[in-house]
Amino acid sequence: MDEAEASGGRPTEGAARMGLTAASRIDDAPRVDALAAAGQADGVPRVDASAITVVCGDDALRSEAETLAAHLGAPLTGCSAGPASPAGRLCLKVSRAGLALARDGMELMPDFAEMLPRIKPGALQREMLVKAARIKGVEHPRAVDATAGLGEDSFLLAAAGFEVTLCEADPVIAALLADALARAARDPSLAPIVARMRLVEGDSRDTLAALAAEGAQDPGARPDVVYLDPMFPGRTKSAAVKKKFQLIHGLERPADPLDEDALLRAALAARPRKIVVKRPVKGPHLAGVKPSHSIAGKAVRYDCIVPPR
Repeated sequence: MDEAEASGGRPTEGAARMGLTAASRIDDAPRVDALAAAGQADGVPRVDASAITVVCGDDALRSEAETLAAHLGAPLTGCSAGPASPAGRLCLKVSRAGLALARDGMELMPDFAEMLPRIKPGALQREMLVKAARIKGVEHPRAVDATAGLGEDSFLLAAAGFEVTLCEADPVIAALLADALARAARDPSLAPIVARMRLVEGDSRDTLAALAAEGAQDPGARPDVVYLDPMFPGRTKSAAVKKKFQLIHGLERPADPLDEDALLRAALAARPRKIVVKRPVKGPHLAGVKPSHSIAGKAVRYDCIVPPR
């Protein structure tokens, strides 16, 4: 079974429609400072300071923790910054190991190394997303993951040869993703793949609108694939996935039909060769638009919309 099915969908996708866009490569950015390369101080939505705390786990990393706290507009605790975060409070922990989302003993630290079994020869070609996104006759295909979440699907596309722009508007998720990409860039087994991944912190509709404007002047600038994975109700018996849902459930608001409609319109306006939409296997079509064809598994399906060119 495609591992994407087991996750029941990413719980971060509604966040991809909550803010403004600011983009830059993060290839060589160090750890938490990578976030500064993906977003800007102006125009990026901030976390409610009452919702999350940045915790510094090592005084040597105090500067990184301060930078992150300032970017999020969140309080800083831990080490010489003050007392540890109280029980029940959602935290971003800055440590030598990397950036982790934590609460009450649970921690989530995205690690692309965990994706290596899925990109082994033969395994990657069996991934439903890779099958759905495949573009014939394009040597260096480009994709926009408009709902990047923690980047697992973008990683699969990059491993399959796509140049991928990852859009994530929730600043906490974007921070975790930026840190995971920076750590992966230092791993020889992952670096060639993440070199094809570019993070944008902000509303993916703005990124798609910019691509639409650029594509109107230069058709070669249009993306080949736009990937949409709007949040949908999905659960699994996997303890790891349950932990992920528990930790980030409060970070964003759910998507509504108007958001889905606007997101699909933005994707169509960018005039890609194909739009791929992840849905529950028996769920409705995104914004009521019937796909050209679908690839379905036991839990999820990938609807492929091929716009006229």
